Amino acid sequence: MKRIISAENPLLKTLRALAGDAGAVRRLGLVWLEGVHLVQSALQAGFRADPLVTTDEGLQVPEIAALVQATGEDSAVVLHRALFNWISTVEHGPQVGMLMERPKGARPLAGSAVVLDRIQDAGNVGTILRTAAAAGCGAVYLLRGTAGAWTPKVLRAGMGAHFHVPIFEDAPWDQVANIVPRPIYATAAVADVGLYELDLNQPVTWVFGNEGQGISEHLMAKCSAVVRIPQPGPVESLNVAAAAAVCLFEGVRQRQAG
Repeated sequence: MKRIISAENPLLKTLRALAGDAGAVRRLGLVWLEGVHLVQSALQAGFRADPLVTTDEGLQVPEIAALVQATGEDSAVVLHRALFNWISTVEHGPQVGMLMERPKGARPLAGSAVVLDRIQDAGNVGTILRTAAAAGCGAVYLLRGTAGAWTPKVLRAGMGAHFHVPIFEDAPWDQVANIVPRPIYATAAVADVGLYELDLNQPVTWVFGNEGQGISEHLMAKCSAVVRIPQPGPVESLNVAAAAAVCLFEGVRQRQAG
């Protein structure tokens, strides 16, 4: 195992950039995963740690020691705890992470698709990715202006979903609209069609929009219908991640019932 004791080390500077700069993932083509669960998910999906990063304290944790053994000691780097804290994005989390290449070359799978239009909150994006994976979706498309899928906050909220559903970033809407399953449904607080009136026994595409502005008119023009989620309560609207969960799992319910 290699030991690093200087914050000036190039690897430490790279990890620091990935942890703190949302644009670094695209610029460097690298991803920093932190935490036992995310590292396990990446390794199980066939990705390589280059390197695995931990501390002397981390090596005393059986789960982390097992990760070191799984990746090989030659692929492990040990940092002083203060240096790990310097690059960490998780307060009081397990002292382990891994650097990997940003995934590319994914292909859509069978199943419903999800399109995210300028959703900027990382927690919402990660939660929708997790929900889409749990609902068996075939692809998630993040249009330009949406929080980066492989940034630390989105990764944490996704809880490993990134390795179970194909993710596509920055694809033009006109191109996406030509390849996703139809019909294409958009959600809105006011619409003529209710969610529970739809036939969702076959794959469809769901479009979810910006937290404040909703779905752009350009996207709305190619949607088959605008759908409302019935809300008997007095609140104005649902959080976008909650709305996605309701819509996707209504599809799951119908397919299982059918």
